[in-house]
Amino acid sequence: MLFQRGRNNLMTDFTGVKCPVCGVPFQPEDDIVVCPECGAPYHRACYQQEGHCIFEDKHGTAWQFPDERANPSGDTVRCPKCGHDNTAGALFCEHCGTPLSQQDTGRQNSEQPFNDSSFNHKSPNDRHANGWPYSQAPFTFDPMAGIDPDETIDHVKAGDLCKVVQSNTTYYLPVFMNHEKFRTRRFNFAALILGGGWLLYRKIYALGSIITSAVLALEILNQLLNVQYINPMMLQIMNQLGISSTSSVSTHQLYQIVSAMNSSQMLLFSLVNLCIPLSIFVTHIILGFIANNVYRKHCVKTIQHIQANVSNESEALISYQEKGGINTVLLVMVLICYLIVSNIVNYNSIFLL
Repeated sequence: MLFQRGRNNLMTDFTGVKCPVCGVPFQPEDDIVVCPECGAPYHRACYQQEGHCIFEDKHGTAWQFPDERANPSGDTVRCPKCGHDNTAGALFCEHCGTPLSQQDTGRQNSEQPFNDSSFNHKSPNDRHANGWPYSQAPFTFDPMAGIDPDETIDHVKAGDLCKVVQSNTTYYLPVFMNHEKFRTRRFNFAALILGGGWLLYRKIYALGSIITSAVLALEILNQLLNVQYINPMMLQIMNQLGISSTSSVSTHQLYQIVSAMNSSQMLLFSLVNLCIPLSIFVTHIILGFIANNVYRKHCVKTIQHIQANVSNESEALISYQEKGGINTVLLVMVLICYLIVSNIVNYNSIFLL
């Protein structure tokens, strides 16, 4: 009978599963042999002692081996990605930063090395590359996007960055890593569209408040200038030229109106309809180019602040949860403010015209 051999960390993670011969739980550094017929793991020395698989009578049947992962304390949560045992109540894996549910993911998401399909008698050619004999490789979402949690970005670990970013880590971590290795930048279209609201959404409150307030002030100024000066001026010129104000203005008529303006009127018209909207657009464009770099520095600063002021791992995880992630409520409030301001100005313009 042939056996598949290899280190535990190079094959399927049997950490915590008891050897059926000696009863000692497997450790990550143990040398393990796996029966190709049923998938039962052994310490190599234990198998050599027995000389054969002790479950030979079960081969070819749908027999199921009990899952006996060692968990002496009973108060740990196993990471579904890397298998690390975390403190009960942890929100993120202490090793790789993977978000953990509040349920016992150690038992619910742990791998089942002795399921029914593992013990069906099939050809050795049916084995899959993930190390599980005769079973389908499970799909696992990787919040690290294939980046080693211990790899450093701006002198902090990528796993810690994952704890701060929390949402859409598969986009931001590769962007941060590419900047670290190749000094490349990537345009952020969300920042282009949302402007300062994106900064507030990502909890960059200081810069987000400044840009949002400035853009909102420009929007209000633009609307007020239109209502107070541009619209009355346009109506006056249209009456002088005999153009009806109740119908839509054609391109030729608009050219006539602009040509009839004096220099001061032309300056005011250009300021309101060109300079202010262009300033807002350029602000959003610039923010789109610098957003990822600004966010990376914000995340690094947040990590350094937490590590300098919090010594307990549990408190650090709570701090990552509070200071990291996103603020959807604030983004919605900003968008609502824009709508309210726009509608109030337009409502008042009806009575001023």
